[in-house]
Amino acid sequence: MNIKPKRALVSVSDKTNLIEFCKFLNDFEVEIISTGGTAKALKENGIPYTPIEEVTGNPEAFGGRMKTISFQIGSALLYRREVKEDLEQARSLGIKPIDLVVCNLYPFEKVARAKKPLPELIENIDIGGPTMVRAAAKNYASVACVTSSEQYPKIMAELTTSAAISGETRKQLAFAAFTMIASYDLSIAIELSHEMGTPLRYGENPHQRATLLKIDNTDSAGTLASAKFLQGKELSYNNLLDSDQAFKCCSEIAALQPKSAVCVIVKHGTPCGVAAHLNAIEALKLAWEADSISAFGGILCFNQEVGSEIAQFLKERFIEVVIAPTFSNEALQILSTKKNVRVLETPLKDPHASEWTARSISGGMLCQDEDRGISDELSSVTRKKFPETLLPVARFGLAVTKYLKSNCIGIFGEKDGGQVVLSSGVGQPNRLDCITRLIKSRLAEKKESLENAVLVSDAFFPFSDSIEAAHDLGVHYIVQPGGSIKDQEVIVACDRYEMSMLMTGKRHFRH
Repeated sequence: MNIKPKRALVSVSDKTNLIEFCKFLNDFEVEIISTGGTAKALKENGIPYTPIEEVTGNPEAFGGRMKTISFQIGSALLYRREVKEDLEQARSLGIKPIDLVVCNLYPFEKVARAKKPLPELIENIDIGGPTMVRAAAKNYASVACVTSSEQYPKIMAELTTSAAISGETRKQLAFAAFTMIASYDLSIAIELSHEMGTPLRYGENPHQRATLLKIDNTDSAGTLASAKFLQGKELSYNNLLDSDQAFKCCSEIAALQPKSAVCVIVKHGTPCGVAAHLNAIEALKLAWEADSISAFGGILCFNQEVGSEIAQFLKERFIEVVIAPTFSNEALQILSTKKNVRVLETPLKDPHASEWTARSISGGMLCQDEDRGISDELSSVTRKKFPETLLPVARFGLAVTKYLKSNCIGIFGEKDGGQVVLSSGVGQPNRLDCITRLIKSRLAEKKESLENAVLVSDAFFPFSDSIEAAHDLGVHYIVQPGGSIKDQEVIVACDRYEMSMLMTGKRHFRH
């Protein structure tokens, strides 16, 4: 439904092109309600307006802190024009509708960039602006909410052409408004965490500032951000990134194998040692031995209580963080001798819980649902069928591979009664290099038998050359998502070498 605005509430900090826009609204016979510095600018330019106090019944107060917040303004924006009861109540209360809001907020980000003192930062936290922007955006069915001077031309064009603002435009304006409010609140939270909270030790590098903001992005009771900090020096940005990988990978495998003890070791965002075993200390030993060089200075996560035996093993080695659901008193006493080691206590993540993640890019933020679970569809596509006995290893490998940096290849097997990462190649521009340049040399050093090993790829093989390279290693069993136009060529190559391959139908990139 199109609306023709009759009353507009205009209150802006950034006055770019304001006068031109308000002259247009005045010529279009829109009543302008205004306040503060905006009203002053309109008066100086001869544009008629209604002072805010004539609507609210109260003067501006407390040095300008109170202007627009009122029952009258909120009601004029929020009442539903299509609901009979709302219309009747608005009439009985003497509420006249406001159908256009033009508002941008106090320049908090600009003041923060200028490194102004805390009192000045506080004064530049807008209260009334976000309130009326949210109200207008919520009621976009009847109200247009303009939050940027860049939106003025579109509004002027629509009013000139059709004398109204379209429903689609109001919906787009509402989305932009909510996005602006979210960005504004985030900037306040980040800046005040430096000023009033406890910042992280440092960012990705020591010269970078960083902070942890706890947000409600998951319905899991166990989260890393809410972990109980038991001991150690301050956490850094990288500590938390690595810990998150270890926490999520361990939670994933523990859900697949609830009777197993799981140990995950992460270094620079990549699991370098992962193992599952019926005995917790054996899981730790297998995970550590998978890549003892990378485990040096690593982040460890367990799905079971850390007892004295595990603590004693870790006491002799350099580690950064230990995460577990619980720690025995004996373990804490042993770990307390390593003053710098961070000890975090938290339940594992609920495998069925939803979660959304966010990453920033220049000028924006990318949000997505977390990659949950592994595929239940494991289809054997080669002449040689995939053995049932290796399905647990395949699922273990799929769970681990989700947390390896793309492009990645992982090789998994059973060793000393447990499941373990035998080798991996990660973070390469192409999949073939993962095998030929990384895994091949690492396996040569370790002299691992690949007779019953399973090779898992996080995405499809675009060519059969990776199959040939896997065959050269001595691999007989492969798991991959499939989905390439070359799938049949890859299957033919497996058949030629009498290899067995499963396709899952689900890719797990981790950039």
